Amino acid sequence: MAIHKIDGVDGDANYPKKFVELYCSGAVTKGQWVSITDTTSPNGRGQTVAVAALGPANAEPIALVIGVAAETKTAAGNLRIQTAGYCEGVSVEAGVAFGDALVGPVADTSATGMADKLTAAIFGPVIAGALTATSSSTATVMIVDQGYF
Repeated sequence: MAIHKIDGVDGDANYPKKFVELYCSGAVTKGQWVSITDTTSPNGRGQTVAVAALGPANAEPIALVIGVAAETKTAAGNLRIQTAGYCEGVSVEAGVAFGDALVGPVADTSATGMADKLTAAIFGPVIAGALTATSSSTATVMIVDQGYF
């Protein structure tokens, strides 16, 4: 099995990042959150990912959100995903402020591929922390290294 992760510094030494390349089952836009959708390993690339689906309203977000698409794809294929570190232009719900803990998408406040704020009504594993407030449905975040890759 090939080694998928790339640790270390990408660009500025002050902003370490971690990436993985996995098979994506459909179109995805740079900055959207992706989640594991299938573990049957088509093309031998580990797990299959797709744009993170919505969890139920006011409940736990969809599970296994692993990172942010580092590129835009118009169809299925190999996708570079940032799984940890500093990331700009990440899809987040309106009203995110500096320091907010973020979880996967939840139906009542966001769209597919968009992180939600952790609240008393919206709970789940924290996938990132906001480093800026929402601007045009995006923010700069620090992605939590969940240790999947």
